[in-house]
Amino acid sequence: MNFVWNTAAMKTIVRTCSIIRQSAWMKEFSDEWKKPFLIIDSEVRRLWDGELQQIVLSASGLYIIEAREVLKNTFTLTQIWESMSAAGIHRDTPVVVIGGGLVCDIGAMAASTYMRGLKLMLVPTTLLCMVDACLGGKTGVNLAGAKNQVGTFNPAEKILISAEFLDTLPKREFRSGIAEILKTALIGDSSIRKSLEQMNMENPESEIILEIVRKCLEVKGGIVAEDLKETGKRMLLNLGHTIGHALESASEFQLSHGEAVGLGLIVEAALAVSQGGNENLPDEIRYLLKRAGLPTAINGTISEEDLYRLIDRDKKTREDGRIWSLPFDWCDCRLISLTPDQEEKILPGAMSLLKA
Repeated sequence: MNFVWNTAAMKTIVRTCSIIRQSAWMKEFSDEWKKPFLIIDSEVRRLWDGELQQIVLSASGLYIIEAREVLKNTFTLTQIWESMSAAGIHRDTPVVVIGGGLVCDIGAMAASTYMRGLKLMLVPTTLLCMVDACLGGKTGVNLAGAKNQVGTFNPAEKILISAEFLDTLPKREFRSGIAEILKTALIGDSSIRKSLEQMNMENPESEIILEIVRKCLEVKGGIVAEDLKETGKRMLLNLGHTIGHALESASEFQLSHGEAVGLGLIVEAALAVSQGGNENLPDEIRYLLKRAGLPTAINGTISEEDLYRLIDRDKKTREDGRIWSLPFDWCDCRLISLTPDQEEKILPGAMSLLKA
């Protein structure tokens, strides 16, 4: 089964109800999507070379990118622009990005800025990207060791999801996607929690996974449709990310994005408890993370000083404080502004939940 998401509709998923191979979605690369400039994850290209051969041969240009966080920077972005220029692409050349969240982030940013914007299709190949990163239009690169400090809003015109890519996804990467699924369940659909509790994490059924993907995209799509530029409600989608991005950077990216977000969910649920939230929620989140094989604590190699410095660099920081997305309960997430004094009182206690 695959999904084709038309982001102009944003709330609507068009489903083709059949189990497919990658060759079956070649028909999507016709008409206005012919001869695209391709940006492909190097590992995806290696693993799916035969299936991708037809689209590669028909491409106007090709950039292969290694999905490493240290390469998600302005230098790599410049290399993509230069590759686009060398290929001689035009304003009507579509860009197709095939890879996980990191590759889609930087590829979409290249598409949004080269020639002031090119038509964009995303083909997510990781669970994390399928349930979250592919939808919503956020693009970005890291700067000075901090996550996504430079970016644009550039929703893809088309998103194509094929579950077969998950067949070759490393288990650690699959688990990382579970953290973003849990985030979405907390924000807007508690039925996803039941699916996670019933899922066989070692051998998950593709139909269950795709149903979860559909639910996650519906939640996120509904929010983004109301607030594309993140001036209000969309900030709820930052749940787990204020702490998560800081942990990811402080660990020098030894923690994956999903692992860091999962830990962020525990801390931010504890912050919500200090504001009157469900006191059982941090333990409920910890249980679901542990069941998925995700970390629930950090080791001593992460410097608290670096961690707090990176939190201060978070994009939601304002002169008079910081806006947090805090889970008070399932489907009850709220935007809460905390002053530096308030954070100083409650953040250390919440962070202590991550000590092994």
